Amino acid sequence: MKSLEDFQREHGGGERYVLDPDQLSEREKLVNRCKERCLYLIEHAEKSESRLREKLRKSGKYTEDIIDEAIKMLKRYGYIDDRRFAEQLIKTYAGQKSLREIEQKLYQRGVGQAEIRAAMDAFRADDQRAGDAELAAVQRAIRKKCKDTEALGVEEKRKLYAALLRKGFSYELVTRALALDAEESL
Repeated sequence: MKSLEDFQREHGGGERYVLDPDQLSEREKLVNRCKERCLYLIEHAEKSESRLREKLRKSGKYTEDIIDEAIKMLKRYGYIDDRRFAEQLIKTYAGQKSLREIEQKLYQRGVGQAEIRAAMDAFRADDQRAGDAELAAVQRAIRKKCKDTEALGVEEKRKLYAALLRKGFSYELVTRALALDAEESL
């Protein structure tokens, strides 16, 4: 285990790292508290940078520059990464929701458009997995809406299509899923 002196030599001397809380300025104490709060907030569930900033602002305890400093440290150590957050959310909801619906969830959670696009492109790069997940999601939504699609009349089928299109599924995908459903019932 390294001694304190070894650590200070490696990282630019002891003046940069004050370990005695009594020697910290009020600003440094506030920054440390903000960092601890951030770590507490992301301990059980990862959050986007925007959502974390929002929670810190709402507390009213931290100024914008203190929040910026805490977020900068968290990003440097990889605790906050919106791209990773987006990829994780996509994997979580793939096969349950349409990709458009997942994209909307990411926007609501404050993930930037560039990160969403990069995560979606990475997911779509595996065409087989993305296609299967999207098809599974639409089939799941169909089963949730009705048990037997063959028994649907024209009006009920139109309503089913409309509901699925509103959820973000493409017309072609819904048609394909209904055709597969019809084949399975034979």
